Amino acid sequence: MFLRLMLFITALATSACATHPAIDTAQCAAKGGTVRGVGMFATPACVIPYADAGKSCSDKSDCLGMCKAALDASIGTTGSGTCQRDSHDIYGCYNEIKGGVVVGGMCWD
Repeated sequence: MFLRLMLFITALATSACATHPAIDTAQCAAKGGTVRGVGMFATPACVIPYADAGKSCSDKSDCLGMCKAALDASIGTTGSGTCQRDSHDIYGCYNEIKGGVVVGGMCWD
């Protein structure tokens, strides 16, 4: 009985594992990207660098991606940030700059 229960639990646990969709590396490269693992689970994704990466910004409209605040910036203060590096430079915790003001961001895994 115990063995059957353990087999059932093992089957249930492994059937819940997600498979990652296949990434077309040639199509990714044609967009200027590279396939690499992203996020906490290193999920394969096509990561495309942004031409304005690291440029000074005061709003998302200044960037291809988001305008990220410095790590030590306080919410509600005025300031500038830097444009997001690539299409997947979203993991971790960060604040954003919107209209020249530091606003609360998100934490992404």
